[in-house]
Amino acid sequence: MNKKRIVIIGGGSAGWITASILAKGLPSAEYDISLIESPDIPTIGVGEATIPPIIHLINYLDLDETDFINKIEGTYKYGIHFENWSTLGHSYMHAFGEIGKNSVDSSFTQMWLAYKSSLNLPPLNHFSPCAVAAYSNKFSRPSLPSDAHPEKYYPLSKLFYAYQFDAGLLAKYLKNIALNLGINYISDNVIKVTTDTNIGIKSVTLTNNAVISADYFVDCSGTRGLLNKQALHCEYEGWDKYLPCDRAVVVQTKSLGDPFPYTKSIAMNAGWRWQIPLQTRTGNGYVYSSKHISDEEALNELSQALTDHEKINEYRVIKFQTGSLKTPWFKNSIALGLSGSFFEPLESTSIHMTHKYALELKNAFIYGTNMTEEATNFNAAFHKDSLSIRDFLIAHYCTTQRDDTSFWRDMQLLSRPQSLQSYLNEFEKTGEITLPQGSLFPYQSWLQILIGQQYLNKEITFTQNRPNQTDEEMKIFFTDIANSIQTEINSLPTHSDFIRNENK
Repeated sequence: MNKKRIVIIGGGSAGWITASILAKGLPSAEYDISLIESPDIPTIGVGEATIPPIIHLINYLDLDETDFINKIEGTYKYGIHFENWSTLGHSYMHAFGEIGKNSVDSSFTQMWLAYKSSLNLPPLNHFSPCAVAAYSNKFSRPSLPSDAHPEKYYPLSKLFYAYQFDAGLLAKYLKNIALNLGINYISDNVIKVTTDTNIGIKSVTLTNNAVISADYFVDCSGTRGLLNKQALHCEYEGWDKYLPCDRAVVVQTKSLGDPFPYTKSIAMNAGWRWQIPLQTRTGNGYVYSSKHISDEEALNELSQALTDHEKINEYRVIKFQTGSLKTPWFKNSIALGLSGSFFEPLESTSIHMTHKYALELKNAFIYGTNMTEEATNFNAAFHKDSLSIRDFLIAHYCTTQRDDTSFWRDMQLLSRPQSLQSYLNEFEKTGEITLPQGSLFPYQSWLQILIGQQYLNKEITFTQNRPNQTDEEMKIFFTDIANSIQTEINSLPTHSDFIRNENK
């Protein structure tokens, strides 16, 4: 039996995530997998933070988490801290995991919305184990006592986490995994792509004049989109009118102290900047709109914000267009990573989309009987996820209260897709949002963002969600939950101590 040939174009995070997943999941007797990586194109390295589904990738590849974290100089992450997004001086966290404890007939979040004003309740973050742990600079994996009672509340069992890491080291780590799994590695530049009307990509030609053909090509060539965008002219749906930021200036700095277990997103004059603490350095970047600020002005603004930080490398400007291919799987070419879509790193979704759809591709190869149908289903799911992420990102901007710069004033006037407007309308009326099944960001994520952005008038309450209990009983209920979370979190090691102890 002839093996099916799969060729991945591009290394970096996307290429090596895809290579490791395919090499792990596809039978070597049936598939021959190669990866062509340019020796001249550096990894962009924008995405250095992730969300909890990354744990599935680690488990799928049977990786030792401690070794993984050490090799990529990683830290742990409980959520994203937002600063100055709603108004200057205001901050909140979009924390992972559950918030509070539900009652028999009401969800905790709905009860909080019903009582937040009348009982003068603390912010949502006080009832999130992940947020409390993050702001306390503590860390632990989730744990549940062996004798746990099903009706009791165990805050430490609700700790969901992800990783922060050096993207270049991640690619290097996964490259070794993929090579050990039998990937054929070619270090060369693609100088020509030959297409065929019926099949899509016929072959690629390298600088040494080698012609590489395959049954399937996976485009991990980054934002340039060598195969699907350039060679096959697949339509790219840009989101400029919804997400106007189109540049990022990035730089690495030396650590100022022990790393904290969360990513920072700090609003700036014409966008926002990230701060991602790793074991040995900090990743920084300013995402901005070139219509509101020049590259030089953005660099100067970021430089001023990092006055106390010692640079490790030089500032670098990256241009991008947010959006998504309408057909990331077109004929025999599948675009993954930045070649398939570009989401602002605002909610750390890029690596998630890469590994999710690399797994979907692997499953299509194994279980699919009609690859045209598989491609149609793949594209429909990809498009649905992309629009869901897009709407969630837009919600951060269009709900701002800031009017101190032209950028933030324009954000209040942003075009809103009907899907997003429907969510906001429902939330304003009921305090709820009806999301499609399987949405990446659940209701509790939306609630944290909308409440954090101070989207609702503080006097608005949703009394229809009040249980049949007195105000005094409910005050005790909320106080007990907040106290139990803080007490349990206090017993945990610091984030840095946890990492150091793991390294012993």
